Amino acid sequence: MALDKSTSPDVSGIKVSVAAVVNGVVSSTVKKIGHLDSFGTLIEKSRNVTKHTPLNDTDYEEIVSFGPLTHAAYSMSVLYDPEGQEGINLIETSIDNSTSVQIIIELNNASTAGGSGTEIKQISKVGNFKVTGEKDGKFKAEFSAEKIGSPVITAAS
Repeated sequence: MALDKSTSPDVSGIKVSVAAVVNGVVSSTVKKIGHLDSFGTLIEKSRNVTKHTPLNDTDYEEIVSFGPLTHAAYSMSVLYDPEGQEGINLIETSIDNSTSVQIIIELNNASTAGGSGTEIKQISKVGNFKVTGEKDGKFKAEFSAEKIGSPVITAAS
């Protein structure tokens, strides 16, 4: 019996960019994040679950209630130049000024020659930013960005 081939797309070569958000408007200036060293979870959704079990008798079934949908934060590490002009520097400015950014992720899964990969645009606020020592002679910045609302996803073409 032969196993079916997975239809999950090959997404090596992920692209990450950043745009500033000023007064709720996304800037048209988009900067590549820089040399991406690691990328955490792309999509993670969850809901708080509360179970209500009756104490009075066993005639009632357990009731399960669900809270609002939440999206997990992005976490990434990028080679870092404190004097640079890459997107990681915009991420650092965002946490310093408590401003939002739009993180744009493009997967390498174009369905036609010359087409575009799936694009995910997510307004976020940077909640954590740190520069950790060095990696092979380069500084590395790590950050996490909390997602605000739902992403805008454009399917591959």
